Amino acid sequence: MTKLPFKEYTVINNTLIQKLGCADVYRTYVLLLIADKSTLTTDTTIEELASFVDESKFNYKGNRKTKSFNDKLRDTGEVTIQEKNSGKKDRTWTDYIFSPVTYGNYRRISREFYDSYNDTLDLKLRGFILKLFSAAEPHSHTIILPMRKLEKLIHMGHDTINKYIDQLIELDLLDEVGDSTILKAKGLILDQPKDKYVEEVKARFEHMIAYNESRGNPISRECMIYKKCKEKLFEGIQNMHAFMKSLESGLVGTKQDIKDNEELQDIIL
Repeated sequence: MTKLPFKEYTVINNTLIQKLGCADVYRTYVLLLIADKSTLTTDTTIEELASFVDESKFNYKGNRKTKSFNDKLRDTGEVTIQEKNSGKKDRTWTDYIFSPVTYGNYRRISREFYDSYNDTLDLKLRGFILKLFSAAEPHSHTIILPMRKLEKLIHMGHDTINKYIDQLIELDLLDEVGDSTILKAKGLILDQPKDKYVEEVKARFEHMIAYNESRGNPISRECMIYKKCKEKLFEGIQNMHAFMKSLESGLVGTKQDIKDNEELQDIIL
């Protein structure tokens, strides 16, 4: 079996999910699974993308009534598409460059979603699950929006939403409890509330390390600890928030008391 060039997960801005139709949302999710994690850029061809989604490449072309997949991506304002020279007369490559996600306005979706449903669910149903996920409450799989607000948010009609919800209930991928809709699909990752702080501190350490190393300057003790832990994929660190808080305050490796009952991890360099 050929190994697919996918990451373990990807992130997508909610506004991008909500502006696209169901089929195009899923195609975009697969495209982002291939994109570089740092630059959110990929030069995957339409032929390759169609093969990953398991459909015809002709579904990506426009006609008199509908726009092409690339044109619909451009219209969202979330994706820049650029052609580049491949060095061959008969071929050009296309770069898809996605806008960075913004805190509180994105969803994290794992490779497990693709592995679980790419060959078993209808294409539009796959995309509909992602559209519902974009409308869920923060850090939750639960949607509590009234139908009118949901229709407006995800740009879908009442009858279509109800039809797809009924299908997902039959497949045991969704529950309705009172006025709430609860997603049960695999691969829809919930971010924890503390993730923003962790990512911000990581970004600061990455910047300090890159800045000083590019100029031949020594890096601080805390930067060295961060760098060593990152090389080991933060193995053994169970509470990233507590670790980052202690690292930022210079307490890692000291015997000072830790507030708020947060435990520090032992760091061995």
